Amino acid sequence: MHKKIIEKSLSRLDPDRATYFGAVVGKLEKDPRIENNANLVFSVLKDVMTELPIYLQEDELIEQLLSFTEENYQALRIALYNPKFVHDPASFRSVTGAFINQIASLALRKLKDGEIGESSLSVQTYTWPYRETDISDPEDDPEEWAEAVAKSEKWRQENNGVDRRQRGTARIDEIGLGKKKKP
Repeated sequence: MHKKIIEKSLSRLDPDRATYFGAVVGKLEKDPRIENNANLVFSVLKDVMTELPIYLQEDELIEQLLSFTEENYQALRIALYNPKFVHDPASFRSVTGAFINQIASLALRKLKDGEIGESSLSVQTYTWPYRETDISDPEDDPEEWAEAVAKSEKWRQENNGVDRRQRGTARIDEIGLGKKKKP
């Protein structure tokens, strides 16, 4: 029954994330420790699962989730039952953001300590044909970024505004153009 809280969000995740959180949800449904506050536990998980790293074992994430929910019970209930939540569900993040930080810190510590193998980390992939803006970072080298944005824009102008890719969005290029135009 409580799975209904999370089903829609779970279906929108990428396959690796959906598999991981599907396993977490399956284990949570069988866990007797959530009987008194299952709605709260699933609401927290729903809010954070798109940002949480997926490198911890499911049981460890569940322990962290239950501990966080118990320690922050009052703050979570206040945020969840606040009228602002009805109009702005993102307001729940004022409390659940701490859980994201907690899990990210734990995952980084485990990686540093060698408890998480680098082979289990996600791999960055590029689409073809790639744009120079895919592999350039505006904060690392602003000049290289400006050149990449200019090259991408030149391509677009030469091809009647058609992007090189048949699918996908040009969001990163648009962001880059906005940064380039700012004084």
